[in-house]
Amino acid sequence: MPRILLVAILVVMAVLAWWEMPQQWALDFLDATLGQAFSAFAIAKGLNATISVLQSSTIDLQVFQVSPGEALDPANDMIERFSWVMFAATGSLALQKLLLGISGSLIIKAFASGACLLAALGLLTGSRQSIAHSRQRWWQVAILRVALWGIALRFAVLSVALASGAAGQAFLDDSRDTQMAQLSVTQQQLAEVADKQVGGAHEERSWWQQFKGSMEGWVGGPITSVTQGFDAMTDKVIDLTMLFITQTVLFPLGFLWVVLRLLRGLARLK
Repeated sequence: MPRILLVAILVVMAVLAWWEMPQQWALDFLDATLGQAFSAFAIAKGLNATISVLQSSTIDLQVFQVSPGEALDPANDMIERFSWVMFAATGSLALQKLLLGISGSLIIKAFASGACLLAALGLLTGSRQSIAHSRQRWWQVAILRVALWGIALRFAVLSVALASGAAGQAFLDDSRDTQMAQLSVTQQQLAEVADKQVGGAHEERSWWQQFKGSMEGWVGGPITSVTQGFDAMTDKVIDLTMLFITQTVLFPLGFLWVVLRLLRGLARLK
């Protein structure tokens, strides 16, 4: 690679280190995804609490007790694990936001910009020999490596956040919003069932009337329809789990690998 092109790249990086617009774009992406993750976590905890209420409810019939909520055990376990995933996703996004703030600090920007300009100046004043084989100009190699470290500190997290946010908007957002809306409806339905079946007190009736009315309410009422719809809810939870794992883990790691490969390639330019 011509030395003048490498110098131009270093100068451009030194200027871009102070450009605030990409930093704001990345923060907007992270804030939007973090808000979605918090919403999904709230839905999951609401589902978990509602199902737990239904599980713990019993029908007191003087002779024996019935616990129809036991059928909800698999759903409750699944929702609880989903809430763990959402908590981990919010943690990942919060960490990315913290690292983005550090990479955009005055110290990092000044370090990256100064190192790039110093490396460019060293290349311009150096001999025409290849830097990698010049024993007399070993300090140029050292300064160039410092500049690459500065570029990595300033732009690695920023590039990953921008790329992950853009990819999420292009491929994941529509599906995620749809799944969350449907899961929220299911959560509201379960909450209504819990309020209706568990919240109300029994009227003064004979034990047989209590048994008949209660079993009709549980077996023929909303619980049955909600239980039958758990397969669909399972699909939504699994889809949301994979979407958030992709958005908050796979995308950042994948794009970080690409950025590091590009920096390694830049370090090998001669």
